[in-house]
Amino acid sequence: MEFAFGIPGFVRFGPGISAKLGELAAGMGAKTAFVLSDPGVKAAGLVDALLGSLQAAGIDMVEYDQVKANPPDVQVEEAAQLARATNADVVVAIGGGSTIDCAKAVNILLTNPSPIRLYEGFDRVKHPGRPLIAIPTTSGTASEVTTVSVVTDTERTRKMVIGGQFVGPTLALADPLLTVGLPPTITASTGMDALTHAIEAYVSRAAMVPTDALALKAIELISQNLVRAFEHGDDIEARSSMGLGSMMAGFAFNSAALGLAHSIAHPLGAHCHLAHGVANAIVLPEVMAFNAPAASGKFRCIANAMGCNVHGLSDAGAAQAAVDAVRALNRALQIPTLSACGIDRDVFERVARDALEEVSTRFNPRSPTRQDVLAILDQAY
Repeated sequence: MEFAFGIPGFVRFGPGISAKLGELAAGMGAKTAFVLSDPGVKAAGLVDALLGSLQAAGIDMVEYDQVKANPPDVQVEEAAQLARATNADVVVAIGGGSTIDCAKAVNILLTNPSPIRLYEGFDRVKHPGRPLIAIPTTSGTASEVTTVSVVTDTERTRKMVIGGQFVGPTLALADPLLTVGLPPTITASTGMDALTHAIEAYVSRAAMVPTDALALKAIELISQNLVRAFEHGDDIEARSSMGLGSMMAGFAFNSAALGLAHSIAHPLGAHCHLAHGVANAIVLPEVMAFNAPAASGKFRCIANAMGCNVHGLSDAGAAQAAVDAVRALNRALQIPTLSACGIDRDVFERVARDALEEVSTRFNPRSPTRQDVLAILDQAY
């Protein structure tokens, strides 16, 4: 047996742990922090208390609070220019996956030359960045514990995956209390993103013993707590379980990679501006049905983790139970169809072409054709 497994940095998890930001940044020797967030997180008041923690520790701050969803490369360059001008010696990301991914890309450009597209692919970043502290405010992307940043290439209208050494955060502060105020729709979409991570990592061609264990536990935690968090946003136990499940899914896919659902979701986001978690949720059951013949035994385990009674069922029947469980979860979370999102079928050909070029497709348990992807999109419509 041989495998390579790892995560980029250290994790501190628990309700209220984010209050230690200033203390921990000071312990890294920080004097000036470049703090990234987005307008929604800023307006929700989540940033100010954390800035106060930095200030109490005697750390100067420069804010960049305009991070966009699916961060475009032009914004990464803009933020990096500001960060370089401030001589920041620590980068702090407060927000969801877009903010943390943007911060990762900015941190790359603090010690490596622009433009960011030079680093598309894996292990192309030559020099380590500054210490990077990631504080997630959603339970979804797990960007706080992965060595991957996804940035939109505005010239090619596609998402670039930048991964490998010197990309991931130095420290993650995973505080479930920061997710309590998430609106139900965002709880649903980010939670389904996390479930997609766990399922795709589990059936990936690159899966291994440690990622299997982490992915299965993540599937269990997410499937048993997502509807609770959606319906009762102040349920701290459900929020904590979602945060832990999302993080464990990140541990898994950071080494095992992802699959076809993500390969389709990326061009849906790039061409149709569909939220990443929503895109994943819409296509996940259809991709699972497509993949089931190539990994039916693993889909039995997924069904078990989701609480399905598969006793006496064939592997194919158990796999169908897993697909049905995800479809039921989508209904409970009010996930729309592609047609309900206003997606035009005319874009399907371009989405299918781009999906086949995505790196995640290489790790899907079943190799798709263009017609397969078009069929999945039709079924999700």
